[in-house]
Amino acid sequence: MFLEGHIVEFLDSEQLRIAYVRKQERDRLHLVDPRGRNLSVNGDRVVIVHRTAFENDFPAFARQISEEVARRQAEIDVELLWQSLAEKPRELEAEELAEIFFAEASPEAASAMFRALMEDTLFFKRKGSQFFPKTEEQVSTERTRRQRQREREEFRERTASLIRQLVNNKDVPVTPETEPILDRIQNWLTYRTGDEAAAILEEIVGAARAREAAYGILLGAGRLDPSVDRFLVMAGIDPEFPRPLLEAAEQLLPRVPQPGRIDYQDVPAFTIDDEDTLEVDDALTVRRSGSKIIVGIHIADVSAFVEKGDLLDAEAARRCSSIYLPTVTVRMFPERLSTDLVSLTAGVPRPAFTVEVEWDEQGNRLGYRIALGTIRVERRLSYDQADEIIEAGDPSLEALHGLAKHLHLLRAERGAITFRRPELKIRVHGDAIHIKKVDPNTPSRLLVSEMMILANGLAADFASVNSMPVIYRTQEPREALAVEDTPAIEALTFERIRKTFKRSRLSLTPGSHSGLGLSAYTQASSPIRRYADLVTQRQFTAILSGRPAPHVREELLQILVAAEAAEQEIRAIEDRSTNYWLLEYLSRRKKDEPLSAIALDSKGSIELEDYYLRAKIAGPNKLQPGDTIKVQIEAIDPAKGEVRFRVA
Repeated sequence: MFLEGHIVEFLDSEQLRIAYVRKQERDRLHLVDPRGRNLSVNGDRVVIVHRTAFENDFPAFARQISEEVARRQAEIDVELLWQSLAEKPRELEAEELAEIFFAEASPEAASAMFRALMEDTLFFKRKGSQFFPKTEEQVSTERTRRQRQREREEFRERTASLIRQLVNNKDVPVTPETEPILDRIQNWLTYRTGDEAAAILEEIVGAARAREAAYGILLGAGRLDPSVDRFLVMAGIDPEFPRPLLEAAEQLLPRVPQPGRIDYQDVPAFTIDDEDTLEVDDALTVRRSGSKIIVGIHIADVSAFVEKGDLLDAEAARRCSSIYLPTVTVRMFPERLSTDLVSLTAGVPRPAFTVEVEWDEQGNRLGYRIALGTIRVERRLSYDQADEIIEAGDPSLEALHGLAKHLHLLRAERGAITFRRPELKIRVHGDAIHIKKVDPNTPSRLLVSEMMILANGLAADFASVNSMPVIYRTQEPREALAVEDTPAIEALTFERIRKTFKRSRLSLTPGSHSGLGLSAYTQASSPIRRYADLVTQRQFTAILSGRPAPHVREELLQILVAAEAAEQEIRAIEDRSTNYWLLEYLSRRKKDEPLSAIALDSKGSIELEDYYLRAKIAGPNKLQPGDTIKVQIEAIDPAKGEVRFRVA
């Protein structure tokens, strides 16, 4: 059809637009719209053809046509039209439908019909310029869908309004209207299930702050016990064990010495731990045989009590690790097991997974063996007590300390990271916050650390040589540390070294661990508190007992993936909780005091000297790395983990 000089309506992004055909070139139309803008479209996009006109008259005619179309469209009852066509369903043009409804097929009537059916899509399906009446079943289904959509939108609007009130005012009274919203938020926080109310909360406060906001809402509504650690609640972690787990643990009996295990009970064993440690999972023995020094590193044999796939094993797999917070310890196993039956308590025989190492007088390693044993701890020592005993010249501990220093030096020569900073140990009892600085470089802590690294390294070598499937921990070589002309200050030294760290990873293939300076490394030394350690230990104890390894590589891969994810999540919970209580301590005790800090860079980054807390100084400054300054707290919010300082 030749359209030059006509007023037409064409489809543009599923909308009808009116225009004047200035020129036609085959299937291409050059148009001008009522505002004088030039357009170029294919002719097949034209669906309504109006009168011819002069271009100068087009704007006035366009207004008249639009007014007439709007008047006609207001008269259209789409449902009535659909009902009249129910017995004769077929594809129809807008002109035909206009003829049926208006008894005329003028371009204005056809345009009104086209627009009406594009707006109301309940009764007709459109294909190009034609419309096909839907079946009654299709209309009914669509009506139901739209009703649910309206209800959902109304729910979202109502819920969003209530959640905004709850977020902005924690004292909003609990009403029949807010009660179900609180239920949904609490279920989401507790069980980590998807929920529309939680999605709305995330939209309002942001995904990163949603769980914190939910905690505040539920605490204000009296739904949470304020004595339960806030970060456990926000992570959806229940510190309590289900009753069947507790009953399973209670039914366990102590393990008496068994045939096939090496009896070490005549060799005095001792443990070194923090004073408040209840899960004692490692002990040491040292004895002489001629010119040889024989060191026994004994790990609590949890696999003797927990079998693959039983209730306790399944729960440990779910928890993945014990969690240590300033307020509470969430154990991987019930206390009947973790702090009693498997814990290396003084005075009672305990099954052990033992790595026994022989040395000569010069500290050269002569050999080692890995075995199942039975030990009886004679002395339980705290780190402070062990330091005193080493200083007093106790032969056993002094010999072990000497070996530990030698091992430490050897690892350093192989590139191990040996710089360890003091750490803060924070404990909360009631309303009191206790902070203690822990030096990881004391003789006793060095001794224990090196013996555990030694045991795990030798276990990894054994597994590798014997093609035993276990979970290894690897770490790529770190970047070379550039020499900088900066003061030899601990905070700056650590900052430079920290930037060279590569993240350690879990693997089923043995590989070097550059941070420890070892060719292979696994972890089997904390089976009471880490599930991956228990799985690794279970592989060893089965092989040593003459049984096949219980976990095949595919199972280990699943455990590995879960362990890596859990390790990151638990570390984040521990860090956030520790940081919260440190900020709470500073807010209560040091808010108006000048505090000593070290400048880390020229951009205002500092570290509090006594608290190893990194933060920013507000406002401009002229600090240089290594400057020692006095700062005061300008703003602090423990719940948000935020603190800002100013120069005192």
